[in-house]
Amino acid sequence: MKIHQGTGRTIHSATLLDEWRAKELTRRNFISRAALAGGAAAVLPGCDVEPESEPEPAVDYLVGMGSDDSYNNAVWYALQETVARDNLAFIEEGATVYLKVNSNSGDWYPYSTRPRMVELVGNWALEQGAGRVIVGDRSFWGDNGTLGNLTQNGIVEATEALGDKAELVVFDANGVDWVAFEESDAPDWVGGFRYPLPVVEADVIINLPIVKTHFISQFTMGMKNLIGLVHEDDRKRPGNLYQHSTAGNLLYRQIAQLNQYITPNLTLLDGWEAVTRGGPTINDGPGGLEDSPGVIIASTDRIAADVMGLAILKEYADSSERLHNTDVWDNPQIVEAVAAGVGVDSLSEDDISGETVADLADFLAHVV
Repeated sequence: MKIHQGTGRTIHSATLLDEWRAKELTRRNFISRAALAGGAAAVLPGCDVEPESEPEPAVDYLVGMGSDDSYNNAVWYALQETVARDNLAFIEEGATVYLKVNSNSGDWYPYSTRPRMVELVGNWALEQGAGRVIVGDRSFWGDNGTLGNLTQNGIVEATEALGDKAELVVFDANGVDWVAFEESDAPDWVGGFRYPLPVVEADVIINLPIVKTHFISQFTMGMKNLIGLVHEDDRKRPGNLYQHSTAGNLLYRQIAQLNQYITPNLTLLDGWEAVTRGGPTINDGPGGLEDSPGVIIASTDRIAADVMGLAILKEYADSSERLHNTDVWDNPQIVEAVAAGVGVDSLSEDDISGETVADLADFLAHVV
């Protein structure tokens, strides 16, 4: 494992932004084709499931959900419903793959991405021929110990297990170079914002959030996970996230605007265990509370993934949580994301598959 070193410079480059737009277009085209592709299921390494001798052609659902006594198998079942089947075969030889973990703190899973998920997805990417796997995040802007947090919550060890082609990136101000997006690109971000150059240059982005409540934003999953990419000075600038303001849906528009400029190829939302009160850290709000829904969600559409995660929280979250005050599609984070056009505006039963999920009907009742 390598630890990435940068200079902290901010890049204003039309050429670089043109290259970024080309990669964004490729990712968005991949996602738009997702529901049209088909394939046969294969066993992902590390899973116990045996394939059928002559599998039927598979249908690619917008949302795949998996559940099993084995965590590895639950991830596998979720992936088999989507274009992510066959060991993440959409990853091309030599591609740079970025894994967006959630490490807002050093708290262990489910407050941070589970190290097992990093190892599974990283190894599958390398088996497809990925030339480089980047694992990285930035903790809360007021916390200067991101590397310590990544060590404490097991992400460093998981990245080391991936070998020489894996690289840990800490998105501290001087740890990477940055690409600027102007305020005109994101009007609710005072002074604009900057994304890390290694993420902007990545060929494939896989988002690895957890199903969590949040004492300010009601929940934090795939879309809010992108806040960890933003330069700390941009996050703490007054008017941005120095104080999370939900007045007039400001915070939710800020989240939506971040998602307009980075498109993950895949969101793997981990609800095997979930934070069901407080969050995002164990000490926030009234204090953390955990439960074990035992469900993994895979989707190429980040709104769809978060909506299904929100449905899980509807079933499992503590009764004190404000997310119970609205229907899933009326939640302000979802409303602003839909308005910004970063994903679907509705789901039907035909969009979702989870044959191994015993509570699927209960979750569907919240979203279709």
